[in-house]
Amino acid sequence: MKKLNIAVIGVGSWGKNHARVFKEMEKTNLVGIYDVQLEKAKDLAKIHRARAFSDLEELLSMEEIDAISIASPTSTHGEIALKAIQHGKHVLIEKPMTSTLDEAEKIIDASKATNVIVSVGFIERFNPIVSKSKNLIESGELGELVLLSARRLGPYWPDRLKDVDVIRDVSIHDIDAFRYLTEKDPVSVYARGGKLRHSYLDYAEMLLDFGGGLTGFVESNYLTPHRHRKLMLTCEHGIVEADYMTQEYVIEDNEWLRSTKSSWQEPLTREMNAFADACLENTKPIVTAEDGIKALKIALASIESIETNKIIDLDF
Repeated sequence: MKKLNIAVIGVGSWGKNHARVFKEMEKTNLVGIYDVQLEKAKDLAKIHRARAFSDLEELLSMEEIDAISIASPTSTHGEIALKAIQHGKHVLIEKPMTSTLDEAEKIIDASKATNVIVSVGFIERFNPIVSKSKNLIESGELGELVLLSARRLGPYWPDRLKDVDVIRDVSIHDIDAFRYLTEKDPVSVYARGGKLRHSYLDYAEMLLDFGGGLTGFVESNYLTPHRHRKLMLTCEHGIVEADYMTQEYVIEDNEWLRSTKSSWQEPLTREMNAFADACLENTKPIVTAEDGIKALKIALASIESIETNKIIDLDF
């Protein structure tokens, strides 16, 4: 079986998981690991029997490497992705895709010019509860969908290098999930939020108007002591409450309460397998670069709404 040779760029709290999964997968070879802190790269490379790199250009110049996974700070995503694309490497970029729309657009243009695959790390797309929700909405089992809501709360992780706010860091997961579930882009957004304990936005509430009476609401923060990751659907004939973390799924309609919990599946493994398949088969990835830039556009509009206290119209 042909395998995808891949390297991981950035091995902080989340990059370590990228390396672990790519090492465990049958269809990938974890070839290299790069981090600006070489000792961190060396330590992880030793665990996974990969090569640690101190020079990013040297890693990208290696012909045997087919793809890279970028889990470095957001401010570095644009530059690293463009360099990788110029070297003909397929790219998986952790969310948010970039810091700015201009950077994201340059990545899309470069990928089209070189015919490499670019995907963005929206892990909840691969969460079984999102798949169940998608199936339920499409089946019409509970009638018309009228509201999606999500809560993504919990304390800030002090070991994470912070160069984005709570909206671009965590709310963006639900922005993408809502777009996927509805197969629509919002027409406007109104948001409120603030800086309670940090120098960046650390709590926010967003109201997304998808048109036709369909609304999405996202609450997120870095403040509450315990982590909550919930997805709720309000439909014409019932409601759904699902837990992103435990993957418990509860449906309540006018006849009964149904609670289901299948065997837990790691969304990250499903995400990495999908990326590897797209690269090996040269097919469109499940999450595209266009998905990444649209989610970023909505996130940035939400920040603008907070700063101006205005509804921001969206044009895609």
